[in-house]
Amino acid sequence: MYMMEISVTFLLTGCLIQGVFCDLINLPERVEALEGSCVFIPCTFDIKQDFKKDLTDSAKRIWYKDGSPPTVVFNSSHPPTGPLRGEIFGTPTKKNCTTRFDNVEQKDKGSYFFRLETSGVLKHSYRKPEDLVHISIIDSPPKPTVSLFEDQQKVTKETEVKEGSSVNLRCSTKIFCSSRPAVLTWSSSPEHLLKESVTQQRQSETELISDLIFTVTHRHHLATFTCTVTHQLQQNITKQESRKLRVQ
Repeated sequence: MYMMEISVTFLLTGCLIQGVFCDLINLPERVEALEGSCVFIPCTFDIKQDFKKDLTDSAKRIWYKDGSPPTVVFNSSHPPTGPLRGEIFGTPTKKNCTTRFDNVEQKDKGSYFFRLETSGVLKHSYRKPEDLVHISIIDSPPKPTVSLFEDQQKVTKETEVKEGSSVNLRCSTKIFCSSRPAVLTWSSSPEHLLKESVTQQRQSETELISDLIFTVTHRHHLATFTCTVTHQLQQNITKQESRKLRVQ
């Protein structure tokens, strides 16, 4: 790891000494998509300083599916015409290649690379092995994850809590498509216990979290709390995960 850090530092330093920027691209090695949903690829790029004058907002940002030969799947100048439909965000001059592909299917799994084309001499494919992003497709979403916190400390053993303590049941699920967000809901058995709880929800680019907060009483002994996630696709898909409490 240390030698790798030295190599990266040397590469960047060498580029700066020469007065140019390396033709680097920053994107994940792998992204996972739910079939029928969309996939989000965060992406930024850089170019050599020699070609800076060629980079304008009319530049084409193109995605290829890697292969022999590679095939164009998305072109920013004709977004509705490629095999993959979606949106590429920001502008070329901001060096943004962040992309959303919609309604992905099993046939779309594979490795992809980004290409930049201008009206000048700047035409470059970021096709080195480390520049590829691999899209994997799953046909069913995973269950949500339910974690238990007692007095702000995560409980890693059995779901046994003390009467009078403050409990936070945290349900989290991966977000596959921000334009079709998942929905988290709680239920309890007995039902009336849910009315004694406070629900807080927050969302990042990749995760949706719902916290169920309450003070433990003897009535919570052997109570079951269930978190249900609903993924909004052509047909809604729901998954559940439950936790049963034991009160000391």
